[in-house]
Amino acid sequence: MRRGDTSVKRIGPSGFLSESEEDTRKLGSYMAGFLRENGLRILLRGGLGAGKTVLVRGFCEALGFTKVRSPSFTLVNQYKAGGRTIIHSDLYRIESNDIEELELDRGEEENTIVFVEWAEKGTFSSDFPTWELCFHSPAASSSPCERIIVFRSLNPGGEKLLSYFIRFVSEVLSE
Repeated sequence: MRRGDTSVKRIGPSGFLSESEEDTRKLGSYMAGFLRENGLRILLRGGLGAGKTVLVRGFCEALGFTKVRSPSFTLVNQYKAGGRTIIHSDLYRIESNDIEELELDRGEEENTIVFVEWAEKGTFSSDFPTWELCFHSPAASSSPCERIIVFRSLNPGGEKLLSYFIRFVSEVLSE
């Protein structure tokens, strides 16, 4: 995987600066290239238009699936790509006591990636490897598309994967 035409930059121990929608998409493709055989839950936190669906789109496109759409109204979309199952959910329009009905835990399998947009509306705990990605718009940004995306592991299963991923992306960005 080559850096290509991207201006993604590493910020701090586990953050990345995305200067455009294309950069956010590229970061998603780096995740797809890295997470070849691992199952993972990825909780996405950030405001409207922060780039959560764009990142998922980049992930899926890197695996060959090009019809990613926001699950804002369907609540859960499931895709098959690159021999993987990708579950993409959006909790924005749902009450916290209804989240269990979505059965997002059913994705806790090897080779399944579960993306949860607006994850702050739910509680997720298990031994299944879990990351949290927080999307922030820098206060002094001159670009409306600029984002800082901070990665954090929420359990030991995700910690090892995350440290390897940060190293992987750092190497790709330095090429």
